[in-house]
Amino acid sequence: MIRVACPTDAPAIAQVQIRSWQQAYRGLMPDDYLAALDRTQEQRQAWWKQSIEQGSPEVFVALADERVIGWIAVGSSRDEDVDQRETAEVMAFYLLAEHWGTGVGRTLWTTAVEHLRGQGFQALSLWVLLDNTRATGFYRKAGLLADNSSQRSIARGGWALEEIRYRARL
Repeated sequence: MIRVACPTDAPAIAQVQIRSWQQAYRGLMPDDYLAALDRTQEQRQAWWKQSIEQGSPEVFVALADERVIGWIAVGSSRDEDVDQRETAEVMAFYLLAEHWGTGVGRTLWTTAVEHLRGQGFQALSLWVLLDNTRATGFYRKAGLLADNSSQRSIARGGWALEEIRYRARL
């Protein structure tokens, strides 16, 4: 089941974010950095509760047995080189590893994209780690294309990581 997130989902959203980072980014980020994410639960929970209450970004959750197993956060693009009224952004998209390949992620994605279309957005973008082949494969199958002219470096756990922007017309 997919539904709009409510503030009481914040603890589960934070937990899924931490666990999915630890699962998806193993080998892409330092192990000690990923292990330390457990200590950020309360901070993330508070941030997500406030964000959901304010409605920005908009968050959809995927449930299994009434438990949050994944979520997607969307809104107007934060990139300065696009028209934010026309371009939406997937700001975060996480699903627990045991649900990868089950169709839950695809359903969550489709729900969010249809919502953005309904709001009148004409384009979609997102940033993803260049080496995250599982995610980039998913985005390519969803119709997004890598914008090779839009790469940036970020630092996590003392590692420099490269991100690339993916885009699609809605």
